[in-house]
Amino acid sequence: MAHGIPSQGKVTITVDEYSSNPTQAFTHYNINQSRFQPPHVHMVDPIPYDTPKPAGHTRFVCVSDTHSRTDGIQMPYGDILLHTGDFTELGLPSEVKKFNDWLDLVFHCQHGRNPNA
Repeated sequence: MAHGIPSQGKVTITVDEYSSNPTQAFTHYNINQSRFQPPHVHMVDPIPYDTPKPAGHTRFVCVSDTHSRTDGIQMPYGDILLHTGDFTELGLPSEVKKFNDWLDLVFHCQHGRNPNA
């Protein structure tokens, strides 16, 4: 973990003292903070999935670690979908196809098209 500190037009990168020991870092920050939150990271609360997007804004929809469990996810309208982490449980081709089919469904729903047409 590192963060930049501006100094006379230059950015100095300081390395977190726990960078060489991720287990110790997790333990330290988990104990000393209500949620794991490294220094200089500002947590945001998610908004309800059906919140209208303000005009002139770009909405990022972020999901992670779906592990082949995309059924029942209520996806908000968004301009950019960012999926991080694992999207399969075992990495099977059938799981990859299911995820790809889900992405197609999300895309068509976001753009008012019938994915079954």
